[in-house]
Amino acid sequence: MIESPEKLDDVAVGGEVTDSALARSPLWGVLAGLCTTLFWVLSIPPFEFAEAAYIAFVPLLLWLYTRPGRGLCALVAVGTGWLAWLAILIWLRHVTLFGTVALSGILAGIFAVWLFLVRWILPRVADRSFVVRAVAFAGLAGAWVVLEWVRTWLFWGFPWAPISLSQWERPVVLQIAAWTGAYGVSFLLIYFNFCIAQTLRNRVVIKTRKLWSGWFSLDLYVAMAALGLCIFVFLKSLPRPGSAVPLFTAAVVQPYIAPELKWDGAKELENLTVLERQTRFVASLESDLVLWPEAATPWPIVGYPHMQERVEHLVKDIDKPILMGNLAVDREADLWYNGVFLVEPESGLSDVFYVKRELVPFGEFVPEPFGFLDKVVPLGGSFVPGTAPGLMALKVREQTLKVGSLVCYEDVFPGLARESARAGAQVFFVATNNAWYGEEGGASQHAAHSVLRAVENRRPVMRCGNGGWSGWIDCYGTVRDVLRDENGSVYFRGGGSYTVVHFEQWMQRQSFYTRHGDWFVALCGALMAVAVALCLMMRRKAVLHMD
Repeated sequence: MIESPEKLDDVAVGGEVTDSALARSPLWGVLAGLCTTLFWVLSIPPFEFAEAAYIAFVPLLLWLYTRPGRGLCALVAVGTGWLAWLAILIWLRHVTLFGTVALSGILAGIFAVWLFLVRWILPRVADRSFVVRAVAFAGLAGAWVVLEWVRTWLFWGFPWAPISLSQWERPVVLQIAAWTGAYGVSFLLIYFNFCIAQTLRNRVVIKTRKLWSGWFSLDLYVAMAALGLCIFVFLKSLPRPGSAVPLFTAAVVQPYIAPELKWDGAKELENLTVLERQTRFVASLESDLVLWPEAATPWPIVGYPHMQERVEHLVKDIDKPILMGNLAVDREADLWYNGVFLVEPESGLSDVFYVKRELVPFGEFVPEPFGFLDKVVPLGGSFVPGTAPGLMALKVREQTLKVGSLVCYEDVFPGLARESARAGAQVFFVATNNAWYGEEGGASQHAAHSVLRAVENRRPVMRCGNGGWSGWIDCYGTVRDVLRDENGSVYFRGGGSYTVVHFEQWMQRQSFYTRHGDWFVALCGALMAVAVALCLMMRRKAVLHMD
């Protein structure tokens, strides 16, 4: 008699078919999916429950040990991923409800791919030696990392909210990112989930009482040792006392102009007046320069001479340079550029400016297959992407600093910040406009990505938003200052200032990650391949044993 592949797989798990009521019951799968969704969402900003990431996927992993049917697993996987991503990206509905649902569905599909790989491997290694489990767990954590990396380019790229983002307020854990990138933090969290799930399975589900696999869980202690390694790296990375070097004090303008009014022709002069009034207010603070958010003025600063003249006049009046997010346009060719520009009191608008490299699909351009659709942002034609880091020389006091710029959600892409750091950027400037997304968690969730970029490249990051989140992050990932109103909200019209400092040991050095890039992703791909090969070998031996 020829057995079906599904039946052979069940036998290969451990010599007997796992067809329990628990495995086949939709109820347990749904409950596990809901628990994972809850912990996953709570671990991501704006929620402050970073520790939830260490157990977020444990409920689903415990359920997958029972090897549920493929159809039920697919429903639970897609349902869990879709619900979790809808909750994480709920702020996006203010721009496009359909896009929020569709994007969440795509991300859910990627999560389902990973969960199916877990379903295939996890039951096979559950009762094997610790070494076999460790290899398998590392391979499955590596697969998670590879899929996070895939999101940086798949469907025009959307690497938003990696699981490492959950640790944005935990600098102790984040320091390994200077070597592995944020991917190393994601690997640690997922591996920890597997170790917790295995420990709970042994102690609670099957109630093992053997010394080495029961009360003494080698899986758990290895996971704790990995956290101990993070603490060791953190302690070794601490800056030397007295090594902080003040770079400059930046005055930040938050005009907080509603997106539906920003490009209203009847409101353009009023919006410009608000921007200028707020600029004169913050310029009165003790500061070395002024920061403006993304697309700050109602007309592009390049292509509209009257706009350039007015900004240059303002800069001379306040006698401080303005580093701004703004637009440039070639009016004859109808080509638009979103970028960062520098205007100085003596020389005016600098000829060197940064052009945004990663454009927003359907916001700044319409992908070719969807040419029949209109852009969400009602402004100009399609934008043209930049091709270079476009560093700008910022003269402050008696020093000249190289500024690496990131516009809008570009700080979500690890490769862009790394490219700027490799080119010599000493500080990052993020100009953004999160007012599109309401006053929910979108701004803080976005800002959390800048923490990852700061640690990866050991460079301070200063941010300026139209209505918030504005502040700065040091090169160890510590949020040093955030602009808030009297009610503690980042969403307000006004401004403030903060002093950016750097540390001597990183002034002229680049991090390991900056120099070597995504080597850890390649390692994770290799670990995944080893885990798959190991399970294929075990399956083949089980089938030969049956014969």
